[in-house]
Amino acid sequence: SKATVSVLYCLQQTKQSKMDSMAQWFSYVDTDRSGQLDYKELKGALQQAGLNFSPMTCNMMLRCFDPDRSGRISLPEFRNLFAWIQAKDACFMQVDLDRSQSLNHAEVYNAIKQGFPMLNLDQHAFYAATKAYDPDNNGTMSRAEYMAFCAYLELASRTFMSFDTQRSGMVNMNMSQFIFACSQCK
Repeated sequence: SKATVSVLYCLQQTKQSKMDSMAQWFSYVDTDRSGQLDYKELKGALQQAGLNFSPMTCNMMLRCFDPDRSGRISLPEFRNLFAWIQAKDACFMQVDLDRSQSLNHAEVYNAIKQGFPMLNLDQHAFYAATKAYDPDNNGTMSRAEYMAFCAYLELASRTFMSFDTQRSGMVNMNMSQFIFACSQCK
């Protein structure tokens, strides 16, 4: 479609030109002209770019880049989200050596190590988390499943960091805090 071509063109320009094109794209998908994108507008923007994520994944991505929890993202936040998507997708492509458009658990592990260098999950936690994002239980993740997993890890990391004020990698929390923390990751 015409919008997809303009998005692809946007990605091939210089940094300033990219920023201008991103602003034009943002204005185009900001259908209510609020200067911010809500869930529906963001989902539409991602679809125009050929990124067909589930409603849950789009919602998680929106929450990752919506620091004030308004349910809307501004142009700078949209730019950050799109850069994040590109970075996570680059990790996917780098480890998908057979170009199958899916990753086995070992490839997912390598992609996550590249995309989340500060995340240090033990094997048990990693495999439990990957299972949750492999809905057909076939031992692989499609690109969409991988991006959903990345959005989950981003939310989980940010939530953990909000409790880990000493940056020790450890937190103490009561049941209410635990339930709150879990609710922030979906």
